[in-house]
Amino acid sequence: MAALADGYVFSYGFGEIGAPTPRGGTTRGAPVEPATDPGPRYRAVQAEGLSSRERDRRAILALAGEFKTTFEFVETATLIPDLPRDDRPYRSWATEYVFVLEDLPELIRLQHVLVMRFVDDDGDISDPMVTKHWRQDWHWQPDHRWRYRGDGKWTRQAVTTDRGIWKQAVYQVGDAPRYEALGQWHHRDGMSTWHSESFDRPLPRREHSVRDDYGILAGRHQITLTPTGWLHAQENRKLRLDEDGNRQAIATETGLNRYQRIEGFDMTPGRELWDRQSAFWAAVRTEWHRLQQQHEVLEVRREVDGQSRFARLFGLAEEIADADDETVARRVREAIRPYVTPAD
Repeated sequence: MAALADGYVFSYGFGEIGAPTPRGGTTRGAPVEPATDPGPRYRAVQAEGLSSRERDRRAILALAGEFKTTFEFVETATLIPDLPRDDRPYRSWATEYVFVLEDLPELIRLQHVLVMRFVDDDGDISDPMVTKHWRQDWHWQPDHRWRYRGDGKWTRQAVTTDRGIWKQAVYQVGDAPRYEALGQWHHRDGMSTWHSESFDRPLPRREHSVRDDYGILAGRHQITLTPTGWLHAQENRKLRLDEDGNRQAIATETGLNRYQRIEGFDMTPGRELWDRQSAFWAAVRTEWHRLQQQHEVLEVRREVDGQSRFARLFGLAEEIADADDETVARRVREAIRPYVTPAD
């Protein structure tokens, strides 16, 4: 019963009753008011007479909004003899503002910004903690994608398709590549879901901070709209590479991220942060685009001289927020350059 009281269903089912204490977020958030009425963006997806592409676009735009988000992952099996299963489920949460950064016929950019208020042991609510979060770009019928090869290496790969494909390109908090996946939206039985292909990516922070026995997370994703939010489901494989580049799956993982739209939550600090830093992050996006246009292979490092890439950029974002465009572009290029090596 302890496992149920903790809200966990994905216990292993064998051995002692109960589940290990989850790892991940241990803080409590301020109370939120879940939305109960479908918003206009969700209703727009349900409209009659739309082309498949237009319905897809509206489904992507429906991912924007103000959300309470929960992140849950569990390692479901090990595939190597004598390798213990990581039996501590991962759980975390956030309140975030997701807005449409760019809306073009063949490209939609969505930017996530965290606005989190914490409750302490006395029940007091903190001032908001505000920070830029991840970004997702949706490309219609892309002509290329960047594939992760392990050890921080990315390779540009041509794409040829006419099957109504959308590429979801996901970027880390500092706008470095995180993964790019091809997939299709399906609108059936009143439900809209994007199904991805299988793709590889670097270890997310929840894993690379605690694991060093594998180097690639491979899997398939599904994104499903609900009347008051969306679900992001993952089925992943943890892969180890040997010296010859041979792949060995060592474990499987299931994940589910829930985005519940909320009402009456003050996201003003997130909007203010973006207003102040938007020119800086536009320069960061431009620099990454330049690198990816000029090279076929890139090696991207997390840290240089003990300083993480995202920490350096986050500090710079505040330092030069009011600088002129030329200065911002130069300082951004200087900041990113040590972390990226063209390998072609």
